[in-house]
Amino acid sequence: MKNATKEILTHYPKLACYIEKKEIPKDWTPLNENEQAFASLARLFEYEETFDLNRLFKEIDSDWISFALERIWTYYHEDTYLAKTQKPLIIKNPSDLLSQQNFAELMNEYGYTMDVKKIHMYRKRGKLPKETAIIGGKPYWVKEDVQNYIQNERQ
Repeated sequence: MKNATKEILTHYPKLACYIEKKEIPKDWTPLNENEQAFASLARLFEYEETFDLNRLFKEIDSDWISFALERIWTYYHEDTYLAKTQKPLIIKNPSDLLSQQNFAELMNEYGYTMDVKKIHMYRKRGKLPKETAIIGGKPYWVKEDVQNYIQNERQ
C-alpha cells in the first residue's frame, strides 16, 4: 500500500474496504462526498484509476484540500518518484521558521549558551543543520529541524 493511501486511511479508516480490493465498489452511498473523493483519490494511488482534480474543490471539504494536495505530493514524490523536484516549502505558522536569533533563543531554552554570532560561526563551519531557506540573504530553519538538532546534541 502506498504511503499516500496510508495517510488517508489514518484519517479515514472506514475507507479501507473501498480501497483494499481492486474491484470497484458498487455502493458508495454510505460515504459522504468528502469521503467518496478521498476514496477515489486513494484508488488513483493504488490502482491508477482516473481521478478528476475538480473533485478536490467541488467535493472535498475546504478544510481538507491542503491535506489532499499533500497526499498527491507524497504519491508523486515518494511513492512513485515520478516527480523529481524538491517539495515546496509551505510554512503554515510563521513562528515555525526560525532566524539565527530564534535558533539561538531556542538553544538557550535547552540550556545552551548561544547568541547570533555563535550561530553564524557554527553555520559557517558546518556544525548546524542545513538551513531550510535563505530569505533576503539570511538563513532560516524550520523549528522541527532545530529541535531535532538539539535533541541529537543532547545525546
